[in-house]
Amino acid sequence: KRKAAFGSVGRRIPYRILHVINQDGESLGNMHRAEALKLMDQHDLKLVLLRENAEPPVYRLMTGQQIHEEQLKRAEKKKTSPNPGMVQKELSFSSAIAKNDLETKTKQIAQWIEKKYRVKVTIRQPKDSNTDMLTLFDQILETVSEKATYLSKPKVTREGVSTCILRHMSDKELKAYQKMEKQKNSTVKNDENEDLKSSELHQ
Repeated sequence: KRKAAFGSVGRRIPYRILHVINQDGESLGNMHRAEALKLMDQHDLKLVLLRENAEPPVYRLMTGQQIHEEQLKRAEKKKTSPNPGMVQKELSFSSAIAKNDLETKTKQIAQWIEKKYRVKVTIRQPKDSNTDMLTLFDQILETVSEKATYLSKPKVTREGVSTCILRHMSDKELKAYQKMEKQKNSTVKNDENEDLKSSELHQ
């Protein structure tokens, strides 16, 4: 049975008794379908089916905005969950990691990226640490930036824990990256030549 998309069920409710949760996530207990629809109309909210297999089924009253945000979240999750046949490796370490250990980890990431695996990197931040997690993730990406890019950008998953997923760039992305690097290098060269010229003029 195909899973229905997450969203408003309108007034199509096949069950007589429902367990209802309000828009703040608090349980309102079990109620008759007519009562739930009355609440929905009174507060100008939408009913969303959360758990069909529960007894009775669980519905939540939500605003259009809440539904939209949840749909985005689910789409993002689907995008980052590995395809069948796609290998995803995981690495987890502390932000207080020693420099040479970090180098070993990034070499491991580079090897996996080379094999076109996805790599989920999780970094734990000790309570007394003030490391900038985003800078640390960017540092890691920098070492494999010729081949890898973010599939899922760094984000805090829970207090003191951040995660990201790296993937191998497609051929198209690789070409674009190499072109950009070439342009960057020629700009640097031009700047250096300009500096040389201007210093010769001042002599």
